[in-house]
Amino acid sequence: KEQLTGLDWYGARWAMLHTYTARSNLSRKGKCRMVCYMDKGIPEIRSKPGIDDIVIVSVFALVEAFFTGIDEFLVALFSNKEKATVAEERLKELMQEYPW
Repeated sequence: KEQLTGLDWYGARWAMLHTYTARSNLSRKGKCRMVCYMDKGIPEIRSKPGIDDIVIVSVFALVEAFFTGIDEFLVALFSNKEKATVAEERLKELMQEYPW
């Protein structure tokens, strides 16, 4: 099953934040693939290794994977008393927006 690397995701984030495109410095240098997005798709991640440096990701699958990861992380975190205590203290300092 096709997956994205950490560098693919970092490059995608960098590209969106700094260039408002899919092309990042890392992808231009060949250090990661250019990540493009599609609505829905099966498979959720598509690429043609050896042909191009582009990977296409389903936005729906991305959102689902993101929230599944958060859910699993929180269950694992709060299953450990020591880590849960640290997390509770850090959560108190999280940035929050208050309406005025």
